[in-house]
Amino acid sequence: MAPILGLTFILAHFLRSAPAVIAPNLRAELGLTPGELSSLPAAIFLGAALMQLPVGVLLDRFGPRRTMAGLFSLAALGAIVFSVAQGVVGLAIGLFLIGCGAAPVFMGVILLLSRWIARDRLATGTAISIAVGGAGMLLSASPFAAAVELYGWRTSLFVVGVISFVVAGALLVMVRDRPDDAPHPASTETLLETILGLRHVLRDTRIYSFAAVTAVSVGTLVTIRNLWIGPYLNDVFNLDLIARGNVIFVVSLTWIIAAVLYGPLDRKFDTRRGVVTCGMLAFTTMTAVLAINSSNSVLVVTILLSGFALFAPMAPPIFAHARSLFPDSHSGRVFTAINVCTWSGVFLMQMGTGAILDAFPVDELGRSPAIAYRTMFGVLVIILLLSLVIYRRVEDVPPSTEREHLRED
Repeated sequence: MAPILGLTFILAHFLRSAPAVIAPNLRAELGLTPGELSSLPAAIFLGAALMQLPVGVLLDRFGPRRTMAGLFSLAALGAIVFSVAQGVVGLAIGLFLIGCGAAPVFMGVILLLSRWIARDRLATGTAISIAVGGAGMLLSASPFAAAVELYGWRTSLFVVGVISFVVAGALLVMVRDRPDDAPHPASTETLLETILGLRHVLRDTRIYSFAAVTAVSVGTLVTIRNLWIGPYLNDVFNLDLIARGNVIFVVSLTWIIAAVLYGPLDRKFDTRRGVVTCGMLAFTTMTAVLAINSSNSVLVVTILLSGFALFAPMAPPIFAHARSLFPDSHSGRVFTAINVCTWSGVFLMQMGTGAILDAFPVDELGRSPAIAYRTMFGVLVIILLLSLVIYRRVEDVPPSTEREHLRED
C-alpha cells in the first residue's frame, strides 16, 4: 500500500511543480504576459481550493481508496489536456483539472496516517509523506528538463498523464482504508451538512490563525517553487532550460531533506508553536535576503534559494498543532477549513505576484527586470511577518501532554 501512495504523492507534486520549469518555454511559445503566466498554476490551486469541501465528504462517505482513485483520474486527464492545449484557456483548464484531481491526495494520506499511526507521531508521519511526495519536485526539475529537451514538453506531459491513469487504477486495487481491527463508522453526511457543520469550527478564532500561517507559508513556497523560480532564473540570470532544471533540483532536494528533519522537532523540543515560530522567522529572513540580493552569481542565488527551501516545510508542525487543540470529532473539519484557506491563499498569492511583475515593463524577449522580482520578494516578507503575528495568538500544546493522556487511557 505504501509504495502506491508514495507514487501518487510523487505524481501529484510533479504535476503541480512542472509548470515552473517550462514557464519560460510557455511564455515564448504562446506569448504569455506575467499575469497570464501566473494564472496558469493559480488554476491548479483554485481547483484544489474548490474541491476541499467535496473531498471531505467523499473521504468520509467512500473512504480514501475510492476517493483518491476516482479523482486522481481527473489529474491524469488534466495532464493530457494541458499537453495538447493551444492557448492559455486550454492550459488553464488542464491545470484546473490537475488541481481538482490532486486535491484528495494530501488529505487522503493524512487521514490514512491518522488511522494507522499513533497520534503523537502524526507530524513525523506527515513530514515523511511530504518528503516522499517531494521526489515529484525533483523529477519536475532536471529530469523533466532533460525530457523536454529530448521530446518536448507536450509529449513529456502526455506520457505523465497516461502513467497517472495507471496509478489511479492501482490505488483502487492496492490501498486499504483502515486496519482490519479498526471500526468502520458509516457517514451519511451531505455536502450541505458538512458546510453547516464547519460553523462550529469557524466560530473558533484559533482556526484563522492556523489558516493564515499555513496559507502564507505554503503560498510563498508554492508561488516561488511552482511558478516564479523558472522565470526568475531565466530573466535575471539568463539560465537555459537544463541549467534552470539543475538549480531547481538542488532547491527541491533541500526542501525534501528539510521536511524530514522538521518532522520530529516538535517532540524533540516539546513544542509545536516554538518550532513553527523559529521556522517562520528563518523562512522570512531568507526571503528578505532574496529581496535585497543584487548578485548575478548563479552559485549565490542557488545557495539563497536552497536556504529559502530549507526553512519552508511548515505544514507538518502546523497541522499537528491544529489537531492538538481540537477534539478528534472535529479534526476532519479542522483540516478541511485550513486546506480551503491554504489553497485559496496560494491562488491569491500567485495572482497577486503576477500583478506585481506586470507592473514593471518587460524587455523585447518578455523578460521581467530584477527589480520586479526583488519587489515581489519584499512584499512576501511583509505578508510572512503578518501571518506569524496572527499565528502567535494560539496557545501551545506540548506533545508530551498527549503522550501522558495516551498512557492514562
